[in-house]
Amino acid sequence: MGNESAVIIPIPEVEPIVASLRLQYDRTASLGVPAHVTLLYPFCPPQAIAGEVGVLRSICMPIEAFSFSFTEVRRFPTTVYLHPDKSEAFAQITKTLMKMWPDCQPYNGAFSEIVPHLTVAHGVNGETLATVERYLRRHLPIKCFAKEVWLMTSDHEGMWCKSAFFPLASHKTP
Repeated sequence: MGNESAVIIPIPEVEPIVASLRLQYDRTASLGVPAHVTLLYPFCPPQAIAGEVGVLRSICMPIEAFSFSFTEVRRFPTTVYLHPDKSEAFAQITKTLMKMWPDCQPYNGAFSEIVPHLTVAHGVNGETLATVERYLRRHLPIKCFAKEVWLMTSDHEGMWCKSAFFPLASHKTP
């Protein structure tokens, strides 16, 4: 892993609950990736990012910021994750990005369905998954607010950093 990019929505509200677990059980946390919902990974090669920042900004500008909650703990075979109640809102943003960058399929097209999630533990044994799952359930629901999109890039050593961010539109009341 190195010289990659990703488009994410950071979720700082969950950091107090998941930070220590992610550092233990999700390798990306120790590489500089915050708690987040992935929108598109992999994205463009970092050397091609400069030409895409303006396009990404124009796509994100009209998307309204939204509140949501993590209401469920779910699993993939070796992963425990938090599932958002408004998963379709995240999926719709991903679909919009995929229309603009059709060569950038989520997880290289490994999965047929878009499943928005916040990974807490990955690549660990069943006993650890069960322990993490029980811990997370005690903290549900977790109220959050999606207010910006980050473009993250990794260097040749695999360390990630925020390269750009794009605020989502504020909700306007008439």
